[in-house]
Amino acid sequence: MKIARLRYPSPDGPEVRIVVEALGHPGRWVDVRTTARRAFERRGATAGAALQLACTLVPGSLSRALENGEAFLEALAQAAADTSGETLAAEGGQFVAPIDPSLYRDFLSFEVHFTNAARLNNHGVSPVLYEIPIGYMGNALSFIGPDEEVPWPFYAQERMDYELELGIVIARGGRDIQPERAREHILGLTILNDFSARDIQLREMQGRLGPSKGKHFCNAVGPVIVTLDELPAGGLQMSARVNGEVWSSGNSGSMLWSLEELVAWASAGEPLPAGALLGSGTVGFGCGMELQKYPQPGDLIELEVEGIGVLRNRLGQRPAQGWLPSPKTPTIQV
Repeated sequence: MKIARLRYPSPDGPEVRIVVEALGHPGRWVDVRTTARRAFERRGATAGAALQLACTLVPGSLSRALENGEAFLEALAQAAADTSGETLAAEGGQFVAPIDPSLYRDFLSFEVHFTNAARLNNHGVSPVLYEIPIGYMGNALSFIGPDEEVPWPFYAQERMDYELELGIVIARGGRDIQPERAREHILGLTILNDFSARDIQLREMQGRLGPSKGKHFCNAVGPVIVTLDELPAGGLQMSARVNGEVWSSGNSGSMLWSLEELVAWASAGEPLPAGALLGSGTVGFGCGMELQKYPQPGDLIELEVEGIGVLRNRLGQRPAQGWLPSPKTPTIQV
């Protein structure tokens, strides 16, 4: 199943609708709310009540919809099976980020990537990277979708970077999920571009926390979410292009930590909510830092993953200087 969100103009502002691709009809998108409304009417609800119920079950937010549990997942499946043509999404919708995550956490799960980073930054590879999946909590409010412009933060000077990753969308929340049950909690995979302002990232991580400002300004995700049963087994081909030129290529089969292990560790000892997004981390040579070259303002970044599609975003222009904190004078000698 392929799941997406389409945005339409309305008198009250943009309206977003969750859609699924009709089974056996590539490119034919079914409106899940419309399908749910018609199902409620068939079960005896009045037109007004059916609409109210459908709006509650299928809001524009996918993370909120997933909070409705099995009822919403059943609505997705019913919509995908509806090939009548009577519930097709309206023409003219624009694809937006398929998930507006309730939580975002990104991991380091590709050995080639983190060993390259260690070599380039003149430090060894920490043994902990082989002991547990290391990750950080990102900004769930900073996501943009396909074809949206990436805001260039004022504190990023030269080394703005893309990162070629998979996004794991959580359908069913849980706590202390075991790896052998983790697939039951995964809605599907999407493409994730974890943009990084390397200048500030390397500075702030000297404080042994973070990253923070180096990551929190923007992430891109999309164009669709694809359920695991529709994706090739054994690894997905991944590539990144800058202005049409291939910069990066890799395969998800080279992950050190599996999808199931990432879900299990993200939920270990804490709640992992429905609608959460987990990043796989960057595939080997999947960013400018590893290649020692960086995209520039106005460049078009295209990430492509086998079976999912292409996520396109253009980098914005550098803004005027903003506020920066003034350095403080140490008062304690260590």
